[in-house]
Amino acid sequence: MSEFVRKTALGGYKLVPGGYSDPEMSHVIMTKAEYDGLLDQIQNAKKEASTAATQADQRVRSIKSQADAKIQKIQAAADKAAGDLQEELSAERAERKYQQGLNANLLRISKERANASRKLKPKKEHSGYVVISSTEKDHSYKYGANRKTVRLWETVLQTPFSIDFTEEQARTETAELFRDDESGGWPVEKIGITGMYLDGYGEMIRDKDATEWLHRNVMVERKLRANFRAGYWEIVFLHTKPLGIVPAEMRP
Repeated sequence: MSEFVRKTALGGYKLVPGGYSDPEMSHVIMTKAEYDGLLDQIQNAKKEASTAATQADQRVRSIKSQADAKIQKIQAAADKAAGDLQEELSAERAERKYQQGLNANLLRISKERANASRKLKPKKEHSGYVVISSTEKDHSYKYGANRKTVRLWETVLQTPFSIDFTEEQARTETAELFRDDESGGWPVEKIGITGMYLDGYGEMIRDKDATEWLHRNVMVERKLRANFRAGYWEIVFLHTKPLGIVPAEMRP
């Protein structure tokens, strides 16, 4: 049994009555066997700690290796999926480009036939748009709580698209009139339309940012109309001033 002692002034050792918990205890006396056993316990504890650390490190490496393998597998699957998607997109783009080229060619042929049918020359270069009529029209619009009337102009523009085109197709294709062409201006400017405010005349005159448009020939309303007698879609639009001189090639 270990003995709990205190060192005396003469250098000797004296047992303390309180044992390990005695405040005067300064030393512990044990046999060699006890000391050897304590050393063995310490050594075993160190070995166990070292073994546990080694096993933990191996476990961490194993988990990391498994995780890396899973990540690589997922990455490989993702790369394959991305590759497949890229191939699909490339095929889709190629198909879309082909269809766009085909549609453009069909539209060109359709316009040329429409121009030839209406004796518009040169049939390959003519836009296919013809002014049918332009008429003064009293237009009623809301102004505050009241309604007012203003004299506007209604113009009918025959398109090169036959009534065999759907409404959606005709609306989509005639949008070309309001996009910049090679000259940098709208094709519809050729007949004197210099602005567009499709929220209506009443809204335009109340819009402070649009006051400068009052001096321009502004389109304030645009509609499609299928003329089954003539066989072509027409654009009917209201504008604020009379047309300019309509170019000869845009007359029937």
